[in-house]
Amino acid sequence: MAEDDIRYLIQIVKKDLEIQERKKFLGNSPPMIVEIERQISEMDEELRESEEAIKRLGEERRHLEREVDAQRAKIIQKKIEQNAVKTTRELRALDTEIEYISRQVDVEEERIIAIFDKNDIKTRENDAITKKINDSKGKLLSDKNSLENTVKRYKEELEVLEDEKVRILPHISDRVRNLYIRILGVKGDSGVANLIGDICQGCYSRVPPQKGHEIRKNNRIQTCEVCGRILVYYPTDNLSLDKE
Repeated sequence: MAEDDIRYLIQIVKKDLEIQERKKFLGNSPPMIVEIERQISEMDEELRESEEAIKRLGEERRHLEREVDAQRAKIIQKKIEQNAVKTTRELRALDTEIEYISRQVDVEEERIIAIFDKNDIKTRENDAITKKINDSKGKLLSDKNSLENTVKRYKEELEVLEDEKVRILPHISDRVRNLYIRILGVKGDSGVANLIGDICQGCYSRVPPQKGHEIRKNNRIQTCEVCGRILVYYPTDNLSLDKE
């Protein structure tokens, strides 16, 4: 009977809608996860660069400190040599060397002070970056974990829904089932559409009021004149009218 076919078609279209909802999510989720991973990677790179800059400043400071120590050792050595010189010319030459090395030490010590200041600024910046990244990264990781869990759940639900749909199809008469399968092959989402108001939910075209009135009776197979889907009616508040 047509009423029985329509009762099962209503079950089918509900399954189709749930299936499409999950397929859409599963299709959209991979790029969403990739985008989250990209943002996390950028944050990790920003933090790595900040820490690397601090490391380079530390290496430069230690290098200059070694240079200063070496230059001071030279000054001490030159002063020792002054005690052994016998001519004023040799003494002046050593004084010139000591003065030149001392100027180098002054320049390098100023650079060390500047590096300390820069390092202090960079360290504060790094602390701020670390806090910002930890806050943002935590949320992103939570979002990614939630997405991955939903993907897993939807895959499981999709298998159940498709199995349930397969179990419903044999209850539909051969003629109507073949019609549904043929339309599904063309449309890809469902061969059935609900009628809300006078609007086909498959293509969102308006159905003539009289035809809409007949469709809402759910007592014979009728199709949308625009998209060709089988039209049925059930309440949009998801209160099921069909009984097994």
